[in-house]
Amino acid sequence: MKAPGGVVERRIARRGGGHLKPTGSRGGFELWSWFFMRISGLVLIFLALYHLIWWNLVIGVEHLDSAIVIERWNNPLWRFFNVMLITLAMLHGLNGLRYVIEDYVRSPGKQAATKAVAYTVVLSVLAFGIYALVTFDPAIFFADR
Repeated sequence: MKAPGGVVERRIARRGGGHLKPTGSRGGFELWSWFFMRISGLVLIFLALYHLIWWNLVIGVEHLDSAIVIERWNNPLWRFFNVMLITLAMLHGLNGLRYVIEDYVRSPGKQAATKAVAYTVVLSVLAFGIYALVTFDPAIFFADR
């Protein structure tokens, strides 16, 4: 389906918000991104809830100190948990931003330029975030405090 201005409509808006699941010739990337949004959103809810419950209720804010942070940070599973959390959050947000750009930027040239800037910024922030999570040494950080 062609919208005014030559922009190709790839999703069908659903009454009450959101978009219907892409089918038929609109499948492929759009279908996978539609599934990714639903699965990553669900996983993000559980990761965020687990993070909040663990740090605030199980350990307790009053017991948080540098020794606990160093102990947790030295566990590779906690680093993987944090890398997974930031990766899913950034990619989920980037996919949502792509939907917004396609919905509101009608000119194909402006749409491509806006997407290029958005992808560059989000993927750069994701790369720096993962680098910081993987290389951060809390023992050195807290040694000077």
